[in-house]
Amino acid sequence: MATDYTPDDEATRLYARYKRARETEAELKDPVRAQAAADLKAGATVSQLAKLTGLTPEYFRRIARAEGVERLRPPTVGKLKLEGGDA
Repeated sequence: MATDYTPDDEATRLYARYKRARETEAELKDPVRAQAAADLKAGATVSQLAKLTGLTPEYFRRIARAEGVERLRPPTVGKLKLEGGDA
């Protein structure tokens, strides 16, 4: 394995850009989570928030469950349907 690797200028710029994006994401993670919790409690749907942020609906479902946000409709698939549904 080469130990004398030095990235070219293009690679250096790409990696630096990616690092800045990750740092920005880390800075925004907690404020976005707090805003999402408030918005979910105010009636926003996980789909709306996913569309606004580019994050997955599951990310917002987990926030909703952690915050005890009441479901707008019963679960339709999976384990939760069997536990709490009428099926």
